Amino acid sequence: MDQLSSSDSLKSSDQVMELIDFRISKRDAKGKLTEQIFGINVYKVKEVIFKPTDIYKIPSDIPYLEGMVNLRGTIIPIVNLQKKLGYDTNDITADYLVVTEFNNISCGFIVNQIKKIRRFNWADVITPPENIRSEYGDLITAITLLKNGDILLLLDFEKIVADMNVNYPDVTLDLDQVDEIDPAKPNKVLCIDDSNVARNMAKTALETAGYEVLEAINGLDAMNVLKDLSAKATDNNSSIDKEIHAIVCDIEMPLMDGFTFTKTIKDTPALSSVPVILHSSLSRNVISSKGEDLGAVDFITKFNANSLISAVQKIK
Repeated sequence: MDQLSSSDSLKSSDQVMELIDFRISKRDAKGKLTEQIFGINVYKVKEVIFKPTDIYKIPSDIPYLEGMVNLRGTIIPIVNLQKKLGYDTNDITADYLVVTEFNNISCGFIVNQIKKIRRFNWADVITPPENIRSEYGDLITAITLLKNGDILLLLDFEKIVADMNVNYPDVTLDLDQVDEIDPAKPNKVLCIDDSNVARNMAKTALETAGYEVLEAINGLDAMNVLKDLSAKATDNNSSIDKEIHAIVCDIEMPLMDGFTFTKTIKDTPALSSVPVILHSSLSRNVISSKGEDLGAVDFITKFNANSLISAVQKIK
């Protein structure tokens, strides 16, 4: 089959995301075989290939880890998404492998079908409703609708990889490399991420370094936090940069993504002085120039605790 590559430069507009539509087979309450529709950002995908036949089994207590495969000289773990999602479909063949690269980690995910690349407006990507959360827990970060009304789910691939502890880089902060916080500067940092796993890792690193962390799950949520801080600054006859040191912002988020959020606050005079650091699982060479064009002061790839703190502390 033709490979789907994410090596091209960013082509979509600020508020549009491109997802690879893939399907996982499942059974409904009556045992009837159906398919669930999922999506993954094309910029997390290196390629889509037929599932290799030479997956090497390894001793593991992770039931959904199928093994490892040597893919053009790189050894990567292979995850069976049917098993991870708890679908009772072990008798159904899954023939495709979505090979991803994010957070400086490569991984392969076995899926049943690959459909197409779809484009969505970020405003149409929303947080999961309660029935989805009840079924999948925190494995789903967002949902959106296809034109025919079917629901497409966005998986938290960062959580899946983190749950396996597969070479997850530098989560622990080395305090010997951390400067003391200047008491003359505000020590609040707003951390924005729709992934609980990613947000909590960033929060832990920031708090360990001595920062007070405010949290938001997407750009719209963060705008409400900033409006409160701006009102407080006004009451104190001050500016918002006296209330908050920096914003650490993910890019892929429902309702308002990180690019749109950055552009919005930089276009808002009362908020424009707050430095924004874009903190994403996407690779730097894909989106750093776009972040700079929008006014972000830095772009760092998840997740290295000391890199995060270094970026925050570089802000004057």
